[in-house]
Amino acid sequence: MPDYRTECCAIECPDDIKQAWHELQKHADYSYFQSWGWIGVWLQQIAIDLQPLVVKVWFNEQLVGMGLFVSKDIKRRFIFRSRGMFLNEYPFDGRNMIIEYNGMLAAKGHEEGVYIETARFLFREFKGHDEFYFGAVVEGSTPFGSEKPCIKNANCLINKESMSRYVDLLSFSSGIDAYLASLSRNRRGQIRRSIRLYEQGGDLQISEANNAEQALAYFDRLKMLHSDYWQAKGESGSFANSQWENFHRTLIEQRFYAGEIQLLKVSNNADEIGYIYSLNLHTHIYVIQTGFRSAQDKRLMPGYVAHTLAIVYNQSKGMTAYDLMHDDVLYKRILCNRSRKLQWLVLQRKQLKFSVEALVVATVRAFREITGSEH
Repeated sequence: MPDYRTECCAIECPDDIKQAWHELQKHADYSYFQSWGWIGVWLQQIAIDLQPLVVKVWFNEQLVGMGLFVSKDIKRRFIFRSRGMFLNEYPFDGRNMIIEYNGMLAAKGHEEGVYIETARFLFREFKGHDEFYFGAVVEGSTPFGSEKPCIKNANCLINKESMSRYVDLLSFSSGIDAYLASLSRNRRGQIRRSIRLYEQGGDLQISEANNAEQALAYFDRLKMLHSDYWQAKGESGSFANSQWENFHRTLIEQRFYAGEIQLLKVSNNADEIGYIYSLNLHTHIYVIQTGFRSAQDKRLMPGYVAHTLAIVYNQSKGMTAYDLMHDDVLYKRILCNRSRKLQWLVLQRKQLKFSVEALVVATVRAFREITGSEH
């Protein structure tokens, strides 16, 4: 593209790009997962031994785009092999930190140019790679798509889509009554009843950790409640992945005093009800993990009550969004009033092996549909 140029180099330590990343952030719209808070810890804890590469895009003499890429040899469906590059993530070997709202860090007004120039550069310079993954990007945030091919001899595939849901905290007036009024009559009544039942054990309270040490203590309690819940269902839960846990402990330790970490405890005088761990950027709260005390009384709804109090609490602090993020489960549809779609995109070279793979996948799916309908 005219006036754009791209370069790439290996990263030996996070400090290699820290200053440039911070400077570019001043000129970009970005999520927490594209911020240095997340990226710096990801490099340090997850990716530095994977020989990550940084791609930088310049417009004249101005740095307008950056992204980190790691490579992986991929084998799928037993016989199909490729070599891929992944943007800002490595979803293998327990190193999947479950990034969301991903993407190139791009200066405002240069987003399309950054993506197109990056893609063309990768296809041109990394001929030994077959696929380039842009996972968990907001729909429409990239110029990639079958209707707008920007790379010759390449296909853009959508490997996965998921709705991401959040509460617009500016869409209702202050207070718990105003928020509950935005919910359905039935769910509003259930949450009010649950609150009254919890209040029999004393006034409901919400407290926020005020230092990193207290935040980690809350995180420990969250871990216990979260793990108890999932183990009772015969599943392991997020904390079974020690790399995920260590990553977030480091994130809390290193980024708490930057105002990017929120650990909330919801309780009454009798006991704790639950904990909510979130990230904060530009008044946008990203809920990462929760742990709630299970209740035998089905009328008690610890998750709904804790999230309701957290929503009202964050609104009172001047936050603008309470984001429950992707995975379109029922409680998110009930509590949230806004949504957007995330897509897991892959730019794939046009090669015979991929055409064969697509044909095999389509044939298997058609066979399953036919045999399924017969039963």
